[in-house]
Amino acid sequence: MGRRVSAAVDGRVDRVMRSRLAICDACLDLVQEGVLQPSADQIADRAGLSRRSIFYHFKDLAELYDAVAEAGIHRYAPLLKAIPSEGSVAERVEQLAEARSKFFEATAPVTRALTAQALVGAASTQARRVSKDALDRQRDDVESVFGPDLAHLDASARAETIEALSAAVSPPMWEHLRRGRGLSMARARAVLSRTLSALLRDAGVRSHGRTPTV
Repeated sequence: MGRRVSAAVDGRVDRVMRSRLAICDACLDLVQEGVLQPSADQIADRAGLSRRSIFYHFKDLAELYDAVAEAGIHRYAPLLKAIPSEGSVAERVEQLAEARSKFFEATAPVTRALTAQALVGAASTQARRVSKDALDRQRDDVESVFGPDLAHLDASARAETIEALSAAVSPPMWEHLRRGRGLSMARARAVLSRTLSALLRDAGVRSHGRTPTV
């Protein structure tokens, strides 16, 4: 009896998890297709569930938004390949620009959805927090790649340079280059590389080696 009860509970939990994942995937798919603010009816229809089930599995829009954001991180994480901290600065600049350009191109609809939600969406607070968390992670990645090269700077100059580098390879910059300026992926990636190189050069970092700590 105990095993049957346990199996039933496990089965119920598994069904709940599958339903939650289906809802999150449906939301991400709709956003990817250009529906920046999917309605509950659209999400339910795509997930193959009832509208009522969405609010059964998620108590409110904030909880749904958090779950969708987490699902999005898992979906697109493979595109954000780690950049090795060794190698010349020029090599790392190109590697970072290439990795970010592929990631931003794939996630551009999500970025637009977050922007729309942050401005007028019912989950605007969650949208702003998700955007900030993503930018914080991307800044930390930039620091891990170029931080050692900037060790010769004082704390203030180092922090400013890292923020500038992070801004140079951020979703808003990619959106500006691709949609605002209409550049091709190759041209936009070249602009990212040039901007990173210029910022590092301005900070006294050599392009073919690591600047020694002083």
